[in-house]
Amino acid sequence: MDFQGFPRIHSIFYALFDVHIGSVVRHQVPEGSIDAHEPGSEKSNHHNTAASKPLINFDTIREYIIPKPQLYKRLVTICVDKYKVLGFPMAIRNHEKYEQIRNEFRFNLCFVFERDAETSSYEAVVRKLARVLEVLEIECNFLSEDAKPTNQTNAVQNIIEQLFEDLNSYCECQIPINESNTINLKLFPTYPNPPVVHDYQVPVCTVDLKKMMSENWDITVQKIAAHINGINHVRKISELAAVKPEWTRKSIQHLLYYGCIIMTDIFQFTNVYAVKPEITRMLNEKSALAQECIQYITLPHAQPLPLARVFALYCGLQYGSSVRDWIEEHQVASLPIDVRRFISFGVIKGLIYRVHKSPTEGASYKNNQCQHWNTHPP
Repeated sequence: MDFQGFPRIHSIFYALFDVHIGSVVRHQVPEGSIDAHEPGSEKSNHHNTAASKPLINFDTIREYIIPKPQLYKRLVTICVDKYKVLGFPMAIRNHEKYEQIRNEFRFNLCFVFERDAETSSYEAVVRKLARVLEVLEIECNFLSEDAKPTNQTNAVQNIIEQLFEDLNSYCECQIPINESNTINLKLFPTYPNPPVVHDYQVPVCTVDLKKMMSENWDITVQKIAAHINGINHVRKISELAAVKPEWTRKSIQHLLYYGCIIMTDIFQFTNVYAVKPEITRMLNEKSALAQECIQYITLPHAQPLPLARVFALYCGLQYGSSVRDWIEEHQVASLPIDVRRFISFGVIKGLIYRVHKSPTEGASYKNNQCQHWNTHPP
């Protein structure tokens, strides 16, 4: 399964609610990436002059960074101009502790990406960071101490600087906070949910499961993987492995999610297949697809067919001709190839596809029905 990599973080900023001037940006990286000028704030003026051009004007998104209570502890995504802001606003209520700031401490640590970036891999990171900061504030006043004008530690600023550098460079980070707390983060790719698996489908391996498998794998998956050979359908695998059908389907979905297998139809000689335009990839000299195909389809201890002959065989698959007809027309039975593997390789690599036939209601049928209804009214 192809993975295009994680999007780059363009900025990280930490905002909180000030009872005198409202929502403010307390820290940001890079400096000046957020235009966050607040009246009477010398620090924000310094931010604005440190960068040539801010990415986002904070005034345009201020009410969504520290929002209404309905959006607390919810993932909030804001698109503005060319950028996307991802945050998780938090509010910690404590009447005694925050009596001077309306009985609650409100903050949000936000990430800025390009507007069209796929940020699903960062959603868990943003949630976790918000909850870690919440716990640090509850346990040791980590955020409220940083918010004091007399504070000189810049602990939060140091955190977001390391987040920015490590997540962009290494896709993971480990940040020690104090003797008892450490922030550990790692980015993981996200894939779409696998399709529904049916009993009549045949799983075909795209990797060597035996080499990947370890004793730490789920026992059910281990039992099922032993019977995946590109021939057995899901129901048969369930019977051979002595595993309930629903558990078998669920386990196969897990393998499908991680791209270890693909699902194909049961091979039958009455099936009809047709070639796709991607068949020309076989002729690309820079690609090893042709050599891989020849090695996969050739019978053991047999002389491989030339590429031109294999290419012609694939092109011979067309509408209206079943596999049985194709075998007779091209005299495939006399060739040193495994027909089942030949078809499965083409399906796996996207060179061919199966043609399905289904009955449709024709015009003559509709006319007959109309005449019948006219002569026999209800």
